[in-house]
Amino acid sequence: MNCSSEIIKYIYNQQWRLNCKSFDSDCISNGDLIYVKEEGCNEILFTPLLSKKESLILAEENIEFINSIIYNKINEFNSDCKINIGKIVNIKPITYGNRSVIYEIFNEYNKKYLLKVMKRLENDNIEDKIIRYLTNSGYKNVPKYYCSIKFKDYYYGLITEIIDGEPAATYYINSAVRYIKKLGNYESIGNVIGINLAYLHNVLKECKEDFCYNEVISDKILENWINRILYREKWIKNNLDNLQYQEDKNLAIEALDSIDELLNIIRPDLRNLIGKHLMRIHGDLHLYQILVSDKNVYFTDFEGEPYKFPGNKLEKEMPERDLAALIRSIDYTAIMALQLIYGSSVKDSLDLLSNEILDWEYNSSKEILREYINAVSEPIRENIDQLGISLPFWLFERATYEIVYEMIAKTGYYAIPMSAIIRMKEGKDKFFKI
Repeated sequence: MNCSSEIIKYIYNQQWRLNCKSFDSDCISNGDLIYVKEEGCNEILFTPLLSKKESLILAEENIEFINSIIYNKINEFNSDCKINIGKIVNIKPITYGNRSVIYEIFNEYNKKYLLKVMKRLENDNIEDKIIRYLTNSGYKNVPKYYCSIKFKDYYYGLITEIIDGEPAATYYINSAVRYIKKLGNYESIGNVIGINLAYLHNVLKECKEDFCYNEVISDKILENWINRILYREKWIKNNLDNLQYQEDKNLAIEALDSIDELLNIIRPDLRNLIGKHLMRIHGDLHLYQILVSDKNVYFTDFEGEPYKFPGNKLEKEMPERDLAALIRSIDYTAIMALQLIYGSSVKDSLDLLSNEILDWEYNSSKEILREYINAVSEPIRENIDQLGISLPFWLFERATYEIVYEMIAKTGYYAIPMSAIIRMKEGKDKFFKI
């Protein structure tokens, strides 16, 4: 049946709503339980709601509902949680994100867990499989897997241990602030990130399960990578009118010109990567996906890039892609630091991005790279011997993704990757020599 205006308004007011101009909505009621599905802009939103006392609440915030899906008492939901978790007696929201909601949940013995509930139906989200594999392999730098919940064949929920810590982004923002204000160095965590990312890749490299076995780069795969960028280029062109100000449109047009030029430069060299191996990697490794706790780091959120189209998250990638995502994330933290110091907008902060600050970005990134290369296993080290070609390409490819992501999610940060691509074209990126 069609969803009521009350339900549509409720969904629209949520952080995890679809950012679409138009979408189709469908609601299925079963007593007080309502399954809401919205389809639009290449996404399917799904959330169960409860209608209680003439108001709507998220079903997963109801104790009876959570225990029912954990104990497989609601049709179409299936979990492997019963043995590991026990009865849930309390739920506390932590974060309402763009595509999921995170909760603390407590069982009858007052043991605390983290519950992640997805707000999208995706055929290519295998986060639960990856966390389970890493936990079973003895890798310690991810939240320990306890169990997962499916809706039909879709990944719906994940229960893991809770890691109490700060995002690595906070460390880098503080480091950049101290550097810019000439207050001396901030405690470095790049070495810890580099070493433990290497160990993560080492474990994933050995995976033989169907979702993570290694593949080999071919001509077809190279074309798929190029087509990703061409698709994004076309998408940006078609959505220029969504940018509010003319100066933003001008920046986007300059970035599009740079994409054309960089593609022509880098495309012939990509053939040097044919025969190299692809593997399961993190897939969206920015600094807010890394938690720092007790001088150690933990990698979280293995669901991959939400707007990776026309690719999908089941595609294997080169390990350099995770490194590129981290380097791009360091660029973001420099802009955020400038915003903190001067109270400036993103655009004005980009105008303040001096060569000196870009040197800080480069040196911070090199620290991660150095420790990663020293700690990674020999098969991976041999596979990335064309780092001078692969890393610049993935930095470029990631930046094109970021533009699309920031525009769809309406974060206001799209100027950061646009400016980065222009710097690449102008020869101002030390990782991208043209």
